[in-house]
Amino acid sequence: MSRSVTEFTLHRPPHPRQPKLHSESPSSWSRGLACANPESAIFSSVEHWVLARPWGAACVSSAFDRGLFSMMQSMRDNMKVIIWITAVIFLVGFGVLQLGGVLNPPSAGGPAGVIAKINGEPIRYEEFMGMYQNILNQVRASRELREGEDSYIREQAWQQMVQARLMGQEVRRRGITASPEEIKIAVRFAPPEFVVQAPGFQTGGRFDYKKYIAELENPNSQVPWSQIEAYVAQSLPQQKLQEQIVAAAKVSEADVRDRFMLLNDKLKVRYVYFLSDSFPVDTTRIGGADIETYYRSHPDEFTGPPEVKLQVAIIARRPKGADFTAGRERMLGIREQILAQPDSFPKYARTYSEINSAASGGDAPDIPFLNMRPLFQAAIKTIQPGQLTEVVKEERSIHLFRLDKRWLDPKSNQIMIHYHEIAFRVEPGAETIRDIRKSVQAIVADARKMGLARAAARAGVPTSDSPYFREGNSRNETFDRFPEMERWAFTAKVGSISHPVPTESGWYVYEISDRQPEGLRPLSQARIFARERLLHSLQVAGATDAATRARAAILGGMSDTEAAKRFHGLIATTGEVTRSGNLGNVGNEPKIVGGLFGTPQGTWSQPLTGSSTALIGIVEEHARPTEEAFRKQAMEIRGTLLNERRQTRFTEWIQAVRKKAKIEDYRENYFEA
Repeated sequence: MSRSVTEFTLHRPPHPRQPKLHSESPSSWSRGLACANPESAIFSSVEHWVLARPWGAACVSSAFDRGLFSMMQSMRDNMKVIIWITAVIFLVGFGVLQLGGVLNPPSAGGPAGVIAKINGEPIRYEEFMGMYQNILNQVRASRELREGEDSYIREQAWQQMVQARLMGQEVRRRGITASPEEIKIAVRFAPPEFVVQAPGFQTGGRFDYKKYIAELENPNSQVPWSQIEAYVAQSLPQQKLQEQIVAAAKVSEADVRDRFMLLNDKLKVRYVYFLSDSFPVDTTRIGGADIETYYRSHPDEFTGPPEVKLQVAIIARRPKGADFTAGRERMLGIREQILAQPDSFPKYARTYSEINSAASGGDAPDIPFLNMRPLFQAAIKTIQPGQLTEVVKEERSIHLFRLDKRWLDPKSNQIMIHYHEIAFRVEPGAETIRDIRKSVQAIVADARKMGLARAAARAGVPTSDSPYFREGNSRNETFDRFPEMERWAFTAKVGSISHPVPTESGWYVYEISDRQPEGLRPLSQARIFARERLLHSLQVAGATDAATRARAAILGGMSDTEAAKRFHGLIATTGEVTRSGNLGNVGNEPKIVGGLFGTPQGTWSQPLTGSSTALIGIVEEHARPTEEAFRKQAMEIRGTLLNERRQTRFTEWIQAVRKKAKIEDYRENYFEA
C-alpha cells in the first residue's frame, strides 16, 4: 500500500530532532498501555511485510518532539515510564513452559462462536484465536514451540484479552479519542514496538530511524501504513486513559527525603540476639482456658475481612519412560566421546549441559558426599577419581558425572568429593502430554461429581490444603498470574471446582473448601490458630526475658560474649543497618531496627522485641548522610517513587475494574486442558 509523502510532512516541526528510539526492550513501565487492545487484522499484513518477523502486540512509545507537539510532549514528560500490561514473558531453558490444550467442539453452554462475555460484550472465537496466534508467533520467532505449550499460551492470551476489553470499555465510557494529527505524530515519531523491532527497519540489530523515515516518506512503499495508523488510533486513547488514571500520583519533597534516609542513614551495630525457638514452652500446661484468655485478649489477631480455604490437586507434567529414550541415547553418545578423549569433559559440558555449572565446563564445588541425592551417591560410590559414572536417570533429567577427587575432611569427619557434571532436562513427549490431558479432564469431571479429594485419590494424585487467606493476600504465584482464579475463590459457592489451571510444573485444580465471613472469627474456628499464637507469644516472652537479663549482666561488667553464652543467645556485628528494617542474621525486623536508631551511640539499647526475636545492641557507628548526598540522589529517588506510585495506582485501578466486571467464561466449551 503506497502513501503520499505529503501525508506525513504536513505536521513536521520547525526544528525537527531525531528521537532516540532503540530496539532494546524497555522496562516494564517504558512501553505504555497503548498496546492493550491489539487486533489480529492489524498485524496480519504488517507481519507479512516487514521482512517476515511477526512481533504481535506492541505499544506506542512516548518519545515526541516539541513545538507543535506540545500535547504529546506533555504525555512524555508525565509518563516517561509507562505500564505495559499485555507483555507476555515466556520462560526458557530449564524452566520452559510445556503445557497443553486442544480444540473441543462447542457444547450447548454459551452463545455459538463466543468464548466469553466481558460486561455483556462478546469475545468471539476468531478474535481470541487471533490474539492467541500472535503470542504463539512471538514464541516461534525466538525458539521452537515445545510440546503442549499451547495451553499456557492460551491462558496468557485470555489475560490479555480481558484486560484489553476492560481498557477499551473504559476508553469509550470516558469518551477518549485520538485526533488524526495525534495519530500521524505518533506514527512518525513513536512507531509501535512491532514496527521498531521489524528487521526491515533495523541496522546492526538496532532500530534505524533514518531508514524508517525513508520508508514512511516513500510514495511507493508497500508497508500497510493505514493499518499501522489504525493500530495507533486504537492504542493511543488507551495510553491517554492510562495517563488519566495515574495522574494523581504525586511525590512530595518530604517523601523523597524519607526514602533517602531509609536507604542512606546507616548504623554499625554489635548485638546479642535471642531467637524465640530457643525458648521452648511446656505445652502440657497449656489448657483450653489459657487459649480462650489469649483469644479474648487479642481480638485483632482473629478479626479480618472474608477469607477462603482451598484444596488443590496438581497433575504433574512428568516425562514417562519412553520420553527418556532419546535423552539417554544422546548422553551415551557424549559419554563415548569423553571416554575416547578423557580431557574433553569440560568442552562437552559447555556445549550440552543445561545446568548452571555448564559455563564452567561442568565443574561443581566441593561438597560432602552424603549431601548428594541418593541416586547420584549410588552412581559415584563405585567409581574411582578420573572415571565416569554410567548415565543416571532422574525424575525429569539425565546426568553424567566424572569424579575428580574423594577425601576425608578432618574438621567435619565427612567424606568430601569434587566432580564434573553434564545434565539436561527430559520433557514429556506428545503421547505423554495427551495422557496427562486426559487425566486432567477425568479428574475435573470426577471432582464435580464426588469432590476433589475423592477424585484425586482415585487418580493417584496428591492433594493439599491452603491456609485461610484474604483477597489480595494469597501469596500464590498462580493467582498472581491468573487473577480471575482468586476472584473465583471468593465468589463461587463452597464446594465449587475450578477449571484446570496450566503452569510450568503441571495443571492445578482447586476446590473451595471453606469461606469465612468478615469480622471476628468464632473461637471454635480459631482455636488451633489461637493456640499457635499463644505458644509463640510465650516463646517470644522467653526471648525478651533473656535479653533483659543479658543486658543487666553486661551493664554489671560481664562481656557480651559470655552473656550470649549464658542466656542462650547469639552474637553478631553488622555495618550496613539501614532504616529499611533488615538486620543481618535476624532478618526483617523494622520495630527492632527503629529502636536501634533511637539508641545513643556507644550505649546498649533497651531489650527490643520483634516478631520472633529479642535483642540488645550497641551502636558502634552512626553514619548520617550529608545534604550534598541528598541533592545528588534526590532526582533519581523522586523518579523511582513516582514510578512506584503510578504503578500502584494503575494496578489498583485495573484490579478494581476487573473485580466489578461481569465475566462470563465459556472457554471450556472450546478447549480442553
